[in-house]
Amino acid sequence: MKFEYYNPGEVVCTVRSISKLLNKDYRIVEKELLEMAKSLGYDSYNEIEVFEKYLYENGFVDTKKEYKERIKELSFDGENEVFCYDKKDFYHLVAIIDNVMYDKDEKNKELFVIKIYKRRE
Repeated sequence: MKFEYYNPGEVVCTVRSISKLLNKDYRIVEKELLEMAKSLGYDSYNEIEVFEKYLYENGFVDTKKEYKERIKELSFDGENEVFCYDKKDFYHLVAIIDNVMYDKDEKNKELFVIKIYKRRE
């Protein structure tokens, strides 16, 4: 897996990764996520229900698989939003397109995959 640094405007992982996948300005994505969070009764767009609904509405589906691997142990074709964690208290979202990870830190390849959302073909 290759790595490419991507961190427009020092934004949080939710906005950073989704803006990359949708090829949209991060400020627009952040605004839309905030609006969705409010409409769903949340204060933050980092809630699973919020970013998941946003992904679904933008053409992504849940792969419906269980994962035990680290990001670096998998191969990703197409456009993917990967929800992952360190098996403690750090949760993260990262965009992976055709096996290239777009993120601010390559060490996040060590994180364990919880769920993968894939762009519908």
